[in-house]
Amino acid sequence: MLGAIPVPPEGPAWAAWSFDPISVVVLLGVGSAYAAAVTRSRRRATPHPWGAVAWWYAGLAVTALALVSPVDRYADVSFAVHMAQHVLLTLVAPPLLALGAPVTLALRAASPRTARHVTAALRTRPFRVLATPAVAWLGFAAIPWVIHFSPLFDIALRSQVWHAVEHGLWIGAALLLWWPVVGTDPMPHPWRHPVRLLTVFLAMPAMSFLSLAIFVANDPLYPTYAAAAPPWGPAALSSQRDAAVLMWLASSFLLVPAMLAVAVGWKRHDDERQRRLEDRLDLAEGVGAPG
Repeated sequence: MLGAIPVPPEGPAWAAWSFDPISVVVLLGVGSAYAAAVTRSRRRATPHPWGAVAWWYAGLAVTALALVSPVDRYADVSFAVHMAQHVLLTLVAPPLLALGAPVTLALRAASPRTARHVTAALRTRPFRVLATPAVAWLGFAAIPWVIHFSPLFDIALRSQVWHAVEHGLWIGAALLLWWPVVGTDPMPHPWRHPVRLLTVFLAMPAMSFLSLAIFVANDPLYPTYAAAAPPWGPAALSSQRDAAVLMWLASSFLLVPAMLAVAVGWKRHDDERQRRLEDRLDLAEGVGAPG
């Protein structure tokens, strides 16, 4: 059953925090589990890098900004703010979480038996299919289209359960792409750097065409926004176009640096491979040289 039309927050914007119980419980649970695993990894003399820990909690902080800050409250009445929330959940938080290498941490913190089970699970057919570049890119590109051009988006504005489902779809689709692109965790079949670069590159037109489709719509796409109290309802179409521009700008200004980071990683990988090859050649020449 759908709730009432969302009401704009009262008072100053900075005070309009949204303590959604589902989001708070998930964030606290995930953050606590990661901290416990870091502690266990250090007790096992296989410490997780502090840099990865910092990336992970930066990703959680961005997720919290999207889900429990005033961003979440104003997303119910403004499509432009809602788009900013989705940008945080798809282009900012997921790569940070992936840099935290949680799977690697789980393997370091787990007992040998549990680690074997985790490794075996990563090799199962479902994981192998989900980790293929085509499936990852398709999920990242298609789910936003499905959400924006189906009743799900408008239903989520008036249903807490469907709102959580929508956020889960956004984050899940984004992680499906960013985890193998970042490549810090073991994968069923790690992506080669050219594939990572191409996948991120192809994410740009997917988001650009979606933003264009939203921008050219002549009427508000979502009745809930149009029915909101003034000034939000009368400005629904303008906010919708602002959201489209925001999506387009975000895909340009966030995905291009991501491509550069992948290219730098590719160069470092090739340099390291060349160095190892030269070391082997030097060793072979040393062994074969006459005494």
